[in-house]
Amino acid sequence: MQITADEGAHLAQVQDVLRLDAAFSAEVLRLANSPLLGARREITNILHAVAILGLERIKALTTTLAVRIFLSGKPSDAMQTCWRRNLAVAIVSAQIARYVDMDADTCYTAGLLHDIGRLALLWACPDEYAGILAQPMIESRHLLEMEKELFGMDHCEAGEWILTQWEFPLQLREVALLHNRNPEPGASSLLLVVYTALQIADAIGFPISHQSTDRTQMSELLPNRLRQSVLDNFDQIAEDTIFRLNAVECSLL
Repeated sequence: MQITADEGAHLAQVQDVLRLDAAFSAEVLRLANSPLLGARREITNILHAVAILGLERIKALTTTLAVRIFLSGKPSDAMQTCWRRNLAVAIVSAQIARYVDMDADTCYTAGLLHDIGRLALLWACPDEYAGILAQPMIESRHLLEMEKELFGMDHCEAGEWILTQWEFPLQLREVALLHNRNPEPGASSLLLVVYTALQIADAIGFPISHQSTDRTQMSELLPNRLRQSVLDNFDQIAEDTIFRLNAVECSLL
């Protein structure tokens, strides 16, 4: 992440970092050749992948793998639910990026990392957090209150803190902190995209708790700037998200 944030970074630098871990490099290549990206020709090595895909897409792929590997240390139903929702939000974010003229891979990465605080709390305190999620029909604001009571911070604050410690870009830290709130006037396009993707992910079957959002509720929650574009293309977004999510999970088995 730090290398790709440098505008003067060379592709060879990224390749050198990825080559330090042969197993990780192999996973990057496998994911790069999956239906997630739909590459027109086979990508055969890391330098080829970096050259063909570009830095932002390589960043998205490696972040996906890093988060998945981190979470695989403590498998559980709650962790799997949160992981799949995160992945769904990332994929939706990439699809709706074009409606605000943003880079799809940047939006994908923001969507993937928006809930890193929740994943960390669940990893650190699996039983306690799974108990929160198991409560029927829990609302978002009540979930935040319970997190604060149990852990001294909610998952949004935890996510912002983690990404700050990792020296991630300010925009990603902002998404982690503010994604649960209705975007205020002047909010960044990246935050707008991820917030919108969250509403869509809930509506197509990836809620964080038992409480889901139907299509009408989703429409009411969508920001004006994206509402019509999303409603006009909702079925295609839903179909493509489920296809790509399954493709990622098959590639990571």
